[in-house]
Amino acid sequence: MLAPLELSAQEQTAADNNARPAKSQTDKRRELAVGSAQTLPEVAVVGENAGSAAAPVKGYVVEQSASGSKTDTPLIEVPQSISAVNRDEFVARAAQSVSEAVAYTPGVVTGLFGPSTRDDYFILRGFEGTQYLDGTRLMSSSSSYAQLRVDPYGLERIEILRGPSSVLYGQNPPGGLVNMMSKRPTETPFHEIQFLGGSYDRVQGSLDLSGPVASRNDLFYRLVAMGRNADTQVDFVEDNRYYVAPSFTWKPSDATSFTFLSHYQKDETGNAMQFLPYEGTVLANPNGRIPSNRFLGEPGFDGYEREQFAVGYGLDHRFNHIFTARQNVRYANVSSDYRGIFPDYYYGFDADKGELIPGLSFVDAQMTKINRYGARYKDQTHTFTLDNQLQADFATGDVEHVGLVGLDFRHFTGDRKQGFTDFELPELVLDVYNPTYGNAFQEPVLDSSRSQQLDQVGLYAQDQLKWNRWIATIGIRHDWATTQTGNDGLIDPSRDDEAFTYRTGLGYQFDAGVVPYYSYSESFDPIADSDFFGKAFKPTTGQQHEFGVKYQPVGYNALFTAALFHLVQQNVLTADPEPSHVGYNIQTGEVRSQGAELEGKASLDVGLDVAASYTYTDTKVTKSTIASELGNNLTYTPEHQAGLWLDYTQRQGDFAGLGLGGGLRYAGGNYGDLANSLKTPSYVVVDAAVHYELGKLHSKLNGLRLGVNMANLLDHEYFTTCYGGNCFYGNRRTVLASLRYNW
Repeated sequence: MLAPLELSAQEQTAADNNARPAKSQTDKRRELAVGSAQTLPEVAVVGENAGSAAAPVKGYVVEQSASGSKTDTPLIEVPQSISAVNRDEFVARAAQSVSEAVAYTPGVVTGLFGPSTRDDYFILRGFEGTQYLDGTRLMSSSSSYAQLRVDPYGLERIEILRGPSSVLYGQNPPGGLVNMMSKRPTETPFHEIQFLGGSYDRVQGSLDLSGPVASRNDLFYRLVAMGRNADTQVDFVEDNRYYVAPSFTWKPSDATSFTFLSHYQKDETGNAMQFLPYEGTVLANPNGRIPSNRFLGEPGFDGYEREQFAVGYGLDHRFNHIFTARQNVRYANVSSDYRGIFPDYYYGFDADKGELIPGLSFVDAQMTKINRYGARYKDQTHTFTLDNQLQADFATGDVEHVGLVGLDFRHFTGDRKQGFTDFELPELVLDVYNPTYGNAFQEPVLDSSRSQQLDQVGLYAQDQLKWNRWIATIGIRHDWATTQTGNDGLIDPSRDDEAFTYRTGLGYQFDAGVVPYYSYSESFDPIADSDFFGKAFKPTTGQQHEFGVKYQPVGYNALFTAALFHLVQQNVLTADPEPSHVGYNIQTGEVRSQGAELEGKASLDVGLDVAASYTYTDTKVTKSTIASELGNNLTYTPEHQAGLWLDYTQRQGDFAGLGLGGGLRYAGGNYGDLANSLKTPSYVVVDAAVHYELGKLHSKLNGLRLGVNMANLLDHEYFTTCYGGNCFYGNRRTVLASLRYNW
């Protein structure tokens, strides 16, 4: 049984009088707009989490979100699957990346290529998940390694919106998106300093300061900073980072708020993603298994350096009790230098079957030596995003409305210089079981270039309606996108795409806190490529039907969700079956994803925090020019996933302040190609934590917290994915000790 929340005397009196708990900003504006119209029944939790969607909350349960509607809306009223991973939750697990922070979330496959020091990667419902920061897109390109990566210490919350989301966010794959929300200035003074150290010689310090400026009640600041020096589980690969994020909020009146957000980050790392051969990892090799710390590059040459900064703001102004305007702006600049010696595994093309076939990973009969080649990529990207919104809270008779119209714009440019060594150089042959490094070789020369530019404009409108216990959402959008690419100074003609998408949803709100719902949503995603004849491809399109139920029990700080979904994507690229068109694609493919997702979160006053999830995903290729792919599973997507994390803190008695946490993560096997010839085994990982509030020992130690986190406690050796003859180890056991002081 879940223990009820302990209410204060004032809260208990309000509950006894059937008074409502605190309302979101949208609900307050609705009441002002409705006037004497019928007030709808509301289900919410009396606790610490009420407030706006951007406000920090305590515990694991987030009640308000802007990701699913771009308005301040309770999660149970959004007719789409959303998971919110609050800061308290991912800090409890000492997550060192966004990938680690969402590891217990349903419908998300992460850590695809092991302990990546370069980027975070997500698969949502079988498709690539795009990344957003504070509601605007972090643009990326398949032809650039200069992609902005967000450090979790600078985040307040991570929200995962599953399913097609183009109505609100424009071009996107159909699986969904990951929206990261930055820490913002607080009106209440907040100060934190933390030291962390542990496995792989990690030494890390961080600082978080916030509060009013000079005791003013209209100006607030926040300064977040972090620095670390660390190695990784792969030999010769470091993971060093320097991060600082200053911000301020100005509130000249109760109706206006302006928040300036910025950050600077510098990464000095290597490439922890080692492209290990299939034979010797998942498959047997007469020489045994290749160690997980094996480095296949060249010390002194390999490395990845990234420098990024972003500046932007969020402006919110309420004109009256009906109209509110918002504007979100960000400019981001990322430059990177990626150098590496990579395995050269041979893959051939079978023209009769129209598919790639694996050749030999090893170049010797003993299966110990591999070919390698050298590459260098210098990239720079610029991104400007703008989102203008006008919200209207009003009523027509007994129907309450939250109307939203908006215009958003994205501009992205990416430039690359690249070079490669010759292939099959004898000096780059490496024995993966007994490596010898340091042979002299001719380093790559940056002798070619690539460029890409993308502009997108979108117009959207949405109406959230309430009538009695019914909740309806209707949204429409039209997008215009222009893409232009170039190689070695030769610029291709621009490609123009446009698309119309819409979303509908209907739910019914019961007094007990149960909201069943149905929704239909669409996506579109342009493809910057063409066929053999130079004809540009159409954008991929996706449609999803979703049935679900959300349950927020009255009197408990908990939220439970369940969803069934059926998702189809069209215009998928498949290999051109014409033998003379080897290496080109045509656009006839179709894929389908369907399944179920369950999630439960609770933060209870007995000192127990819970996060539980289960995912079943059935993916299939339904149309393809490659006969052997029909009916097969999509890549990187296990059929079953599950996670359970518990964290208990003793509140009273001799052991008050002592906490223990533990978790289990399960992932089924997944395929590394659409032919389903490469599959990784399933795995189970155990995590654990112990922490203690030192203030329980003596009042002079108030605010000090000592913690030890152990990820992959049993040091289970497992593989996350295999692709193109390459396999990737998951994270080995990592132990981190932290000392945190808050005042």
